[in-house]
Amino acid sequence: MSDITTTSSGQCWIKPETKISKDEPTLKLYNTLTHTKVEFIPRSKEEVTWYSCGPTVYNVSHMGHARNYVTIDINRRILQDYFNYNVKFVQNVTDIDDKIILKARQEYLFKQYTDPLDGKVTDGLVSKAREGLSEYVRKNLPEFKEEDTFNGPQFRTWASALDLKQIGLTKPKVPMHVKACLAALDAIENASTISFESFLSSTKDVIVPLLDLELGSTVTDPAIFRNCSAFWEKMYDSDMRRLNVLPPTVTTRVSEYIPEIVDFVAGIVEQGFGYVTKDGSVYFNTAKFDQDPNHTYAKNQPWSKHDMELIEDAEGSLSLDHPESKLNPSDFALWKASKSGEPAWPSPWGKGRPGWHIECSVMASDFFGDGMDIHSGGIDLAFPHHDNESAQSEARFGCKQWVNYFLHTGHLHIQGQKMSKSLKNFITIDEALNTYSARELRLCFALVQWNSPLDFKDSLLSEARGLESAFSKFFQRIRALKLDNESRLEAGELISKKFGPLEKKLLQDLDTSKTKVHAALCDNLATPLALRALSDLVTQSNTYISEVGADVKVDLLIQVVEYITKIVGIFGFTIRPDQLGWEEGKESKSGSTSDIAMPYVRVLAQFRDLVRQTAIDKGDYKILLEASDRVRDKDLLALNVALDDRSQGQSSLIKFVSEKEKQELIQQQEEKEKQQEEKRQKKLLQKKQNEEKEKARLEIAKIDPKEMFRTAEYSEWDEDGIPTKDKEGEELSKSARKKLTKQWKQQEKLHEKFASGSK
Repeated sequence: MSDITTTSSGQCWIKPETKISKDEPTLKLYNTLTHTKVEFIPRSKEEVTWYSCGPTVYNVSHMGHARNYVTIDINRRILQDYFNYNVKFVQNVTDIDDKIILKARQEYLFKQYTDPLDGKVTDGLVSKAREGLSEYVRKNLPEFKEEDTFNGPQFRTWASALDLKQIGLTKPKVPMHVKACLAALDAIENASTISFESFLSSTKDVIVPLLDLELGSTVTDPAIFRNCSAFWEKMYDSDMRRLNVLPPTVTTRVSEYIPEIVDFVAGIVEQGFGYVTKDGSVYFNTAKFDQDPNHTYAKNQPWSKHDMELIEDAEGSLSLDHPESKLNPSDFALWKASKSGEPAWPSPWGKGRPGWHIECSVMASDFFGDGMDIHSGGIDLAFPHHDNESAQSEARFGCKQWVNYFLHTGHLHIQGQKMSKSLKNFITIDEALNTYSARELRLCFALVQWNSPLDFKDSLLSEARGLESAFSKFFQRIRALKLDNESRLEAGELISKKFGPLEKKLLQDLDTSKTKVHAALCDNLATPLALRALSDLVTQSNTYISEVGADVKVDLLIQVVEYITKIVGIFGFTIRPDQLGWEEGKESKSGSTSDIAMPYVRVLAQFRDLVRQTAIDKGDYKILLEASDRVRDKDLLALNVALDDRSQGQSSLIKFVSEKEKQELIQQQEEKEKQQEEKRQKKLLQKKQNEEKEKARLEIAKIDPKEMFRTAEYSEWDEDGIPTKDKEGEELSKSARKKLTKQWKQQEKLHEKFASGSK
């Protein structure tokens, strides 16, 4: 029963009953900690705390990074712009790491070695390449049982017998190593004929590890490591701007957190979960932590806690020299004692540098303390990186759950093949943006569930481009209808605003779309489902326009476009200032091209409408019709203006199109002209054939029926020239005479018609 309140004036007010369904969807996220979708409950109503693992800056960013960071960007935007959470988003830059040290050191040593050669492939360089190749094979391809001296032909025979595609499924680095060795071997064997640049390009992979082995310990200038990471960090930032990824609320850099890292490690040691080894390194005791009743190790991927391949890979190639110093094989470094050729900072345990996992724990806890709402990154970071982060942070703070929600993005594959820097099979973001637009890439990522693997293949790209085209054409169409509507109002026309059945249906379609989009985003931020709901709404709107004709209610369509624009804007697509679709290109500060050009184009379009309609009404103004078509199909289209002719006395619809869309329209027009020309040629051919048939018919009609059968085939004829006997003198049969008589009568009619026509 409704609540009734009596007001001060004695009137009754009935409290409204809510119509909100009890089944109203709530936001649920796929949490790697539970391996299920669970309700999202922030620690605080005021703020959502979110830490995201940033890049390790030692090389170019690739499509795998694009998938991860754009996808996380979409999720972040949805939480803060759709669900209206106040998100504090912290992301790090790892600028101290084994990969960075090796990259900086090897690039420096390679340059120092090759610069003095003055562009010449010397005997010494070839010898160094041969030695490097032998060492590279020994270290990376132990399956090849080489002799005391590396044997090139023997290696080729061995490599050619390998099924690299099959081997790559279980040992993905083997094909890469074989490829590098064969390239170096080719260069060595053809050293006298190839260029210096080609030789270096083909042998660098085998030379730099040898140079590092021989001279790595001599590289001591800190600027060499700092300059390397700074360069690649700058390149990463540039790539993210081009992809329209929001900058973090806070960006942290490992090199600026050394004192805090030392204090954090000391705290873990004090808690009894860290121990110091004889070389001055500090390790985390995973076994002790896992046995503690208040803690659990490897929450994200408990099945991987003893996977030594993953553990060793995460420790880094410079950190595996003293495994005997660890209490347990799965223990990981909190602090690494630095060797010669590695950057170092002071600590209570001696000069060293941070372990990889500790960096994120320290930087995240600097802002979020002993707990946060969300931690994100690629699924490849779930173990051991994120599990180790959680363990050391929970050990340091004495808490049971440092992160409430781990959100891991799925792997990226290119045409079915996994891509990574370590496999050297990656497509850089710069290369991708030279082939695809940032919008196409974001659409591809949004069309696949964020925590699912994504295969960047032709079918996905085709789906993205199809959706992009449908949205763009719809946005342009509604903008054109809006401008046309404004023009009619300016001319003093009274336009009906009453909603009929078609408008009411579209209004219901809009409400249904909003419901579907909301349900999709509540269901683990399901952007693929949300985009498909928007696509359906575009189709429904286009159907409405086609059915309603000249009585289209533009205000209703504007509501549809504004809603779609709002959602795609939330997903991170750059939208127009007028909120009527996404940006098609750069707008000038003084106004968009369409705003500036519209008055002039409208005058021209109205003149063309008058000429065209007059030609149609009068019925014989072919030249005027062709001229108006030329203005539409050639002149205006060259200026990125498309005109859509409409019926029912409506003026043509003016649309400003992008360069890409202009080319598509030109291609369509060329195809149309080609079809018209083929049709014209077909008609000409038919006409020629008809003329030839008529000419042949006339030649036949000239023949007098009395003469048509007077040939050697017959020997006697009656008075009309119809044969009575064959050439042998035999009487013709009745049926033969009947057939010849029928032909004679046909020719008689034909000849009479010819004779009368020629007079």
